Amino acid sequence: MELPLFTLNTVLFPGAGLPLHIFEERYKQLVRACLDEGRPFGVLLIRRGNEVGEPAEPFDVGTTAHIESVEHLPEGRMNLACVGGQRFRLLEIVRREPYMAGRVELLPATAEDDGKALELAGDAGALFAEYLRLYLALSNQWARSVEMPGDPAALADFIASRLGVNLWTKQLLLEEISLRKRLALEVQILAESIREMTPRVEVARATRWHGFAVTN
Repeated sequence: MELPLFTLNTVLFPGAGLPLHIFEERYKQLVRACLDEGRPFGVLLIRRGNEVGEPAEPFDVGTTAHIESVEHLPEGRMNLACVGGQRFRLLEIVRREPYMAGRVELLPATAEDDGKALELAGDAGALFAEYLRLYLALSNQWARSVEMPGDPAALADFIASRLGVNLWTKQLLLEEISLRKRLALEVQILAESIREMTPRVEVARATRWHGFAVTN
C-alpha cells in the first residue's frame, strides 16, 4: 500500500496520541489529501536531516497516524489531534514532491499471549507504576494510581510511549516485533531507571523536608 509520510523527531507508538501543528505547504497538502480520502498517514523518526525544509532521511519502521480532530487556523495552518495505529515498514519512497510518500507493508500485531508474555507484562506494569511514582516525586508530584491496558501488547506500547529514554531506544522498541522481547527490554529499562532514580528521590525529599524545617 502507498502511504503519505511525515518525518518527525518523534517515535509514535500504536495507541499513543500525537498533536501536530501544520504550517508547511507540503504538509497542508498531505493533511488535506488524508482528510479528503479518509486515510491515515505514516510517521517515521528522522535518521538524518530536519523536520522543516528539505525532506529528511527516515528510519524504515514507523506507525500509521489517524486524524481524530482538526482545528483550522488562519493562512491554512492546522492543529491536529492524531492517534497511532499500526506499525509498518517502509519498502521504498515513491515520491518526494509535493510531500513524501512511500510503499509500505503493515507489520502484523504479535499474538504471544502465552504464560511468559503475561508474566513479563505483569512485571513491566508493576515496574512502570513504581517508575512513574519516582518520576513524579522528583518534581514533588504524586499520583494515586495509573490506569494501564490489560492487553500485554497494548501495555507494551503504552509503556514505551511514556518512557523517558532517548529516541533511538524508543525506535528500538518500536522495531521489536516480538512482544516477549519488547516487554523484556522494557523490564530491563525500567529496573535500571528505578535504581538510578531512587537515590535522587531520597535526596530531593530530604532537601524539601530540611527546607520546611528551616522555614517553620
